[in-house]
Amino acid sequence: MLEKYLNFTNKLAQICGIFAAGCLLASIVLITELVFERYLFQNAITWQPELVTMMLVASTFIGSPYVLKEGGHVNMEYVYTLIDEKKKTFLQIFTSIICLLFFMVLFYLAWEITYEAWVKKYTTNSIWDPPLWIPYSSMLIGATLMTLQYIGEVLRLIVKYKGFQ
Repeated sequence: MLEKYLNFTNKLAQICGIFAAGCLLASIVLITELVFERYLFQNAITWQPELVTMMLVASTFIGSPYVLKEGGHVNMEYVYTLIDEKKKTFLQIFTSIICLLFFMVLFYLAWEITYEAWVKKYTTNSIWDPPLWIPYSSMLIGATLMTLQYIGEVLRLIVKYKGFQ
């Protein structure tokens, strides 16, 4: 059962990484096109910077499970060299639980602001004026995915820690 859950979260994280890379690539293309529009054709573009900002935020939040899966988040490598493998695993469990709690709180707060933006029909108040629930939802989705990923990480580390006994 645990193996199935870990495989599910790993595949989900892989999809998140592909999505994040796609958002980054699309942002690069949009900014390049914006430069051509503005300086070569003298056209004022209003929606592109806002869309690129939204895509970069989505890339950051939704791509974070992939970074966790690949071990790309900040680590305490120096501390890990000073302790044995069992203590290192215990420390990883402890820090993963703290991160899990953080993302659970972030999920709750992201749900609140996304729901409020949806219900009250908040927009960005720019010329383009897209609804704010769209960029807020990327934080909600990212927090949800990170919560799932950290649950798997904590369970995996607990199994590893029990193997030392």
